[in-house]
Amino acid sequence: MKHKFTTNEHSSPSQWNTFNEYELRRIDLNLLLVFSAVMREGGVRGAARRLYLGPSGVSMALTRLRAILATDLFVRAKSGLVPTPFAQQLYERILPALTEINAALLANGEFEPATACRTIRVAMTDDIEINLGPRLIRRLQDDAPNMDLVIRAGDYSTAATMLDEDLVDLVICARPSRQEARHRVQALYTESFVVLSGSAAPRSKSAMTLSAYTATPHALVSANGLSSGLIDESLRELGASRRVSVVVERFSTLPHLLKSANLLANVPSVSARVLSTTFGLTSYVLPFASPRFEVVAIWHAKSDVDPTQSWVRSIIIQETAAMRA
Repeated sequence: MKHKFTTNEHSSPSQWNTFNEYELRRIDLNLLLVFSAVMREGGVRGAARRLYLGPSGVSMALTRLRAILATDLFVRAKSGLVPTPFAQQLYERILPALTEINAALLANGEFEPATACRTIRVAMTDDIEINLGPRLIRRLQDDAPNMDLVIRAGDYSTAATMLDEDLVDLVICARPSRQEARHRVQALYTESFVVLSGSAAPRSKSAMTLSAYTATPHALVSANGLSSGLIDESLRELGASRRVSVVVERFSTLPHLLKSANLLANVPSVSARVLSTTFGLTSYVLPFASPRFEVVAIWHAKSDVDPTQSWVRSIIIQETAAMRA
């Protein structure tokens, strides 16, 4: 079936940057926002969460849009809603326009933290979250009490996808090995490792020897489930190795593991201070030169013009500097 909105046969590329207000009046542009959310989320429920609407409201909007365009937009399949070729083409055409509209509305906007009502979505690993999370909450409560904060799990391997799919506004993680041109990266601080143990340090010894370090089984935090990392590369250069007997995905489980078993864990130094103080763990300097890595903030280039996000990035820079001091 031919849809109602068709390109004029006499149109030319030079006319693509114009539009007809009368024709646009025939459609509620909010319907395109609902359509875009369904395309991004792959379903009605995900779109409803993104838009803070009920699923029935999203379904009704899709029905209205289908009636206006007089063509199917989605078909049901085992995996959920599947866009029709027309819907896919429509989405690819309107996405740049919606992005430009969003940027235009934000470009000259003024930001007043005291009166701002926004939700900021930040992804980070939990070792960074236990330090930076409380600081961000305090800053928002003091300076921007009407702003809300959503913290999600994310790291260098998921940063690009989370930003491109608009799941978060900002990712704080170790610097990825590859940076996309559409993303911006701000260095925050350089990190190194220390050793944590659940056992009390012997009174006669304040440092850990390499032989004791390699003889004790280790717990390793690995988001991808691998049992080796930067520490193992450093050990290989020394002709040594360790046994990783436990692999977990989150730093937050380490204190309980270290307290219940004879294990060591290598933890970024900033997080180690909080974990050792909170859970009574013993901290040691590594018996060899620690690998170092850079912690960065990453955001999408389209957010450069958003004054709210610029402000959030500025307080993150301030708070990570204070966190390291």
